Amino acid sequence: MAQPLPATTTYQRAGAAAGLSNAEAEQRIRQLCLHLEFFASHPPIAMKPLSQGSTNLSYWVKTKRGEYVVRHYAPDVTGVCRQQELRCQHAAAVAGLAPPPLCLNNHQQVLISEYLPEGKPLALSSSLLAAMATQLVRLHRLQVQTPVLQPGRYLHELKSHAKTSWTSANEELFAACMQVVAMFEDMPQDLVLCHMDLHAGNLLWQKQRIWLLDFEYAQLADSSLDLASVLENFSLNAEQSEQLLQLYCQQRNAALSAECWQEKVAAARVLYQGFCWLWYLALPEGKTEAVQHQQRLQFLLHRGQTASAP
Repeated sequence: MAQPLPATTTYQRAGAAAGLSNAEAEQRIRQLCLHLEFFASHPPIAMKPLSQGSTNLSYWVKTKRGEYVVRHYAPDVTGVCRQQELRCQHAAAVAGLAPPPLCLNNHQQVLISEYLPEGKPLALSSSLLAAMATQLVRLHRLQVQTPVLQPGRYLHELKSHAKTSWTSANEELFAACMQVVAMFEDMPQDLVLCHMDLHAGNLLWQKQRIWLLDFEYAQLADSSLDLASVLENFSLNAEQSEQLLQLYCQQRNAALSAECWQEKVAAARVLYQGFCWLWYLALPEGKTEAVQHQQRLQFLLHRGQTASAP
């Protein structure tokens, strides 16, 4: 069962996490390309690292035939189905939401996709909220069969990996998250294909369109979790957040009231930050990010308690 991971680290950190220098990481990608049948008739003539998460190395590779993105996954990453990732990205590519995936080699742990030239990390301003809402709606209408995310179960799984650094304060925070899970699961569900990792590194602006990248954690989940991911990762203010939700709801025409959407997204923001906090807490080099997400999680919980107080 794939799960959301906040890929906010850089290539250099990913290389360090794998015990590789920058030069060693590039050499590894070069050797992989030379051993892949995909590049047999047009070997790489240029390459450079791309910004991505701490669980993979991602490179721009140029050959005489074209430009590509080559992603090499860390060998110890578990809980991710690469065939599921391929299906989700392919469906999104057919819908014009993502660059087409071209080759998946599970043995070499490599996924090759088309490269989007001149694409820039998305800076989500007020003028682009309508475009963001439209792309989310289009993604959420895709029909791809995947496992269904169970937030409570996943939080427990993450907790089990973070036990080496667990404290009583962490236990209290975790218990507060689980209370939100219980409320979230009692709300009307809107299960759709979610990306689950929507941040500036996975959203490109190119040719007046928002493109989605990296479907590693895409799966069926409540639509509010993708909305929460955008709201949290782009730090939208209250007015922008309200506008994005309104634009999304208008296009989805889902049978949920505006009040229900607000409550669900508020809870989903807590869950998303809970995922991020626990995931980074389990990483040896993730202490700084874990603290940042923990503080944000505490703020959201406190705000929710204040809002519900008589």
